[in-house]
Amino acid sequence: MSSALQSTDSISAPALTVRSSPFNTAARKITVKENKSAAKQQLKNNATSTVASSSAAVDEYCQPPNRDAMIARAAVLRQSILKQQIELQQLERDILCVTSASNESNAFLNHPLELLARTTYQARDTFLHSSSVLKRKLQRVQGKIGRNNQKYKGSVEQYVATQTVSGARILTNLALHPDRLAYLVDPNTAALVPHLPAIYSRLDKLEPHVATILEKVLNKKQHLNSIEPYLGQILERFDDIEPHFPWILRNIDVLAPYTGLLLKHIDELLLYAECEDDGSGVISCEDQYELAEQLLPYLEFYVSRLDLVGPHLPLLRPHIPKLLKHNRIAKVTPHIDRLFARGYLNLGTSANLDILLFWVGWTLRVPLLPRIFFAVPGSPKFVSFLANRMPRRFARKCSDVTCSLDGDYGSSWNRLSKD
Repeated sequence: MSSALQSTDSISAPALTVRSSPFNTAARKITVKENKSAAKQQLKNNATSTVASSSAAVDEYCQPPNRDAMIARAAVLRQSILKQQIELQQLERDILCVTSASNESNAFLNHPLELLARTTYQARDTFLHSSSVLKRKLQRVQGKIGRNNQKYKGSVEQYVATQTVSGARILTNLALHPDRLAYLVDPNTAALVPHLPAIYSRLDKLEPHVATILEKVLNKKQHLNSIEPYLGQILERFDDIEPHFPWILRNIDVLAPYTGLLLKHIDELLLYAECEDDGSGVISCEDQYELAEQLLPYLEFYVSRLDLVGPHLPLLRPHIPKLLKHNRIAKVTPHIDRLFARGYLNLGTSANLDILLFWVGWTLRVPLLPRIFFAVPGSPKFVSFLANRMPRRFARKCSDVTCSLDGDYGSSWNRLSKD
């Protein structure tokens, strides 16, 4: 009996152990799961706190300042750009051209060979660039590219003969009017010698303006000093510039210091000088320079902002007649930085300026109202909203889908050629 009990105990003990092991295993599994969930929650909390601290750091160190303050600061910086660019141009001319006579004489006495070599290299580079202008002109004549080159019928010989005859007439007129030779005493006249190939390429166009050029440019007012570094670019585009050359010469005292900056945006600016007499255009030849005349007092202001206003110039061109009324140019000018602050990002205001002027143009004639309005934060966005949302039917005297054809302002208003 006892042996049986012992055998039973010996059998039951392992059986009890076996029966208890599933519960222990389940408990261990529950414990492991709880530990894993706790660890996951801890990691989640740590990640959340890390993201929060990172966001706080970004907000603290990367939060941009007030947008209006940024626009105001940008306006201040733009005002300094012009003076810095003009100073840079003057420094480049001083470095490359050695314009100071005293420095030249001292350099010649101390290092004559070095000065001679530097002057020779500079003249060589200018001559090569000038020769490339003549070469490209000959290629356009031979290929009959451009309306002004059609008359030569692809004959380079005819073109060369025309330029030679024009040059002979210019020299004859100078001999007949000795008083004009006095203008050649300008100390910077010698700088024109390396430009002779480019000048030769445009003699037929320059001939009618020689007397005015001698009087207005070679007059010891340092205009040639401002223009000469860009003479190659001017002669390259002279077929586009020449129709407006008389007006340019009349205002050369104002325009000459900004030659380089104006050439940078010449294509956009020439759009405003085009006129149409066929009735389809928006600017007549009688008032084609009226806008320029109104802008001359603010030339320094606008030249320093051409990079900002440049994208809007082609879109503003059809609305010039409305801008010329009631001296609106003078009233809008102080607020250009705010009006076009977003540059390329928002062109709706300039494209629909006629709509704005039709509905709210009267506000420009209310004293102090424009200044107060543009001082309000978000005013440029509100102007853009009005320009894009206000009714166009009455302003453009149109109906249906034709009111949305913003670019249809004439048959040839944006055609330019490089002859």
